[in-house]
Amino acid sequence: MESFKKWGLRPLSLKGISYLAILMAIQIVLSRLVVGNANVQFGFAFITAALIGRWYGPFWSVGIAIIVDFISTMISGQAYFIGFALSAVVTASIYSFAFFQHPKIGLVRIIVVVLLITVVINIFMNSYWVSILAHTNFWYFLPMRLVKNCISAPLQIGILYWILNNKTINRMEPQVFK
Repeated sequence: MESFKKWGLRPLSLKGISYLAILMAIQIVLSRLVVGNANVQFGFAFITAALIGRWYGPFWSVGIAIIVDFISTMISGQAYFIGFALSAVVTASIYSFAFFQHPKIGLVRIIVVVLLITVVINIFMNSYWVSILAHTNFWYFLPMRLVKNCISAPLQIGILYWILNNKTINRMEPQVFK
């Protein structure tokens, strides 16, 4: 039973479910809030994805990633594409394994996590999904996506370091499990 707890596989308290619903709603709103032009956009949904991974663990964060991806796609009016759901699952897994049950998240850990997500998910996986949807060569979108991610990665590192080590946010950490 103890190994299941390590993965966050245990029942949620009512407070935990409430916090999770609020975080899901915030993540959906933040996924629609982007800064930049049509070519280079910076979003903020990674903040709630990291908090869900830290507070709820791999089991719950992966399930929530699938649900949030589906709801966000339906709200946007676009066709649902399973590839981006796979990207969301891998991202949630990385955040969870790196942050869950770690009382203090250091700068090195955050840098490694952001670079891993940036390279594997944002640059390669998502570029591949976009090339499939746009019926173009994978290499066509890669330079533009490299520039965007070289700009956004340092911003994500700074924001995540501040949020995950903020004393006020750490005090707000919900007691999510029974």
